[in-house]
Amino acid sequence: MLTTAAPPEVLAEAERSLQSQGRVVLCQIVRAEGSTPGKVGWKLLARPDGTFFGNLGGGAFEAMVKADALAKLRAEAGAGASEVKRYYLTEEAVRGEPTGMVCGGMAEVFLEVMVAAPVLAICGGGPVGQALAEAAALAGFECLVADDRAEFRRPEPFPPGTRFAAVDREHDEDFLAPVRNRELYVAVVTRCWETDTMALAAVLEQLPPGLRYLGLMGSRRKVARVREELAGLGFELEGVRLRAPIGLPIGGDSPGEIAISILAEVIATRYERHEKVEDD
Repeated sequence: MLTTAAPPEVLAEAERSLQSQGRVVLCQIVRAEGSTPGKVGWKLLARPDGTFFGNLGGGAFEAMVKADALAKLRAEAGAGASEVKRYYLTEEAVRGEPTGMVCGGMAEVFLEVMVAAPVLAICGGGPVGQALAEAAALAGFECLVADDRAEFRRPEPFPPGTRFAAVDREHDEDFLAPVRNRELYVAVVTRCWETDTMALAAVLEQLPPGLRYLGLMGSRRKVARVREELAGLGFELEGVRLRAPIGLPIGGDSPGEIAISILAEVIATRYERHEKVEDD
């Protein structure tokens, strides 16, 4: 079914889809010669789940653009870069992509790969969580803070743009749902081992597909206790690399220093520059 949407509607949908899915391709006709089904400025949005919004005029031409956009979304990092691609609306072509159509025209389409910022989900809005959010914002992360205490979900101690999730002490809510398809990093820095256990159990229960990092703050003794509790609840850590104790061993124990050590490990993980062995 052809979606007839004005260009501003496509742009608005691109923003919404980027927030929920993390990566989209915005296709826009930037040049047209001769007879073409779509005109300059027409837009089409391609999403990772294989759905589309908007249109470029339909037919074989649009089908080829859709296929090229999805290929970019499925490509490895770097291989799916933005580009301007030329399509000839003819049965044959010397240059560019022939569509098999007989319109006789030519269209150039800008396939713009748009990638959302990575998300750092912070379980615990206390001093370490606040310092971690500040540092993460400087590094270009979007932050989501989950806490069962309303006073630790106040926006004032956190950087602008921080999102908040209200959870109960057992973390029964699916608080990662809005970012589950994003490039996601989770730091568990709650106030005690009981809430740490519940937060970790909730993450393991939800297990978002975009999860790249999961860390737990605390001493080795505390980490061992949390592991035991998780096992008692039926949660296994096989296949999930838990960074515990969390952070790189750079020294220092103030909230700011701990936050920097955590963020350093998160960034190293993101760029695959660090091979810290998981503690037993």
